Amino acid sequence: MSRVDIAINVHGKPHQTAVTLLSFLRHSGQHVGRIHFTLESRQPFGAAFGTLLQHLGERAQVHKPQFWFGVRPQRTRWLMRFGSYRRSFRYQDAWETSKARYLFITHNDVLYTGDVIGALLGRIEDQVAVGPVGQCWNCPAFFAGHCSPDRFNGYRPTYAEWQQLVREHPGPRAAHYARVVDPKSVWPLPECRINEWSMLVDLHRARPLTMPVGSAVPFGALFGLDIGTQWFHDVLNLGGSVAHVDVAPYAHHAWASTTGGGHAALSDRAVYDAEEVRALEHLVREYPEFAVRMSPSST
Repeated sequence: MSRVDIAINVHGKPHQTAVTLLSFLRHSGQHVGRIHFTLESRQPFGAAFGTLLQHLGERAQVHKPQFWFGVRPQRTRWLMRFGSYRRSFRYQDAWETSKARYLFITHNDVLYTGDVIGALLGRIEDQVAVGPVGQCWNCPAFFAGHCSPDRFNGYRPTYAEWQQLVREHPGPRAAHYARVVDPKSVWPLPECRINEWSMLVDLHRARPLTMPVGSAVPFGALFGLDIGTQWFHDVLNLGGSVAHVDVAPYAHHAWASTTGGGHAALSDRAVYDAEEVRALEHLVREYPEFAVRMSPSST
């Protein structure tokens, strides 16, 4: 049995998805068994993935969720007890069906430049998960100099202290904090999570804490402020531990984007096409035998 499976949620961007998986397998393929390929039922701009899935062959396990959530918050925890609903969250089918000890979670717009799996396996030890902790760029505690990815475990303000921080350093999402912060359990702070664009989970430790076995919400459910923030909060308050590991030496997120993120492309055809052209140019340079097989009708 392989030590590591990979989970990737795919909504558009066939060329960037190909770059993600081909570059990942080039550098870390020796660690990996199955690729859990969640193919959302709605695809923007006619995106198709036939050539890539044919290339991956039996290594890819395709999951087509029954429900489409997009980036809408899920507010009814009890519904997660229903299997088809729960397994429609990104990564959840892989979470529940993988037979590997570890699950590597990636976005489909990452360029891998080194052996990220080897690096993360060397750091996971007794952690539930390891990877880049954020999103400090939104957080009042970071702007006040109290907290950072390496210090999130040590900074645990009271609710009154948190309220004062928000007044002094409101940040771009301050209007939402009252909705998501529990006055009895402020830590970890609402912006804090392990970023799912490139992270490693120990399923033996994570599954007992997470629905449908434990009480933590599914990792890919959008509770709180963002994907993974509520899972992060629940797991840490259940006694699990997560470690920050900088993956910048091995992975470049949103590398084809001119906006620094991936969401803008999904609502702007010009941005989307420009990013996909960049990704195709990379495929032609780095994976010419694969690129020659791609066409608008067979990607």
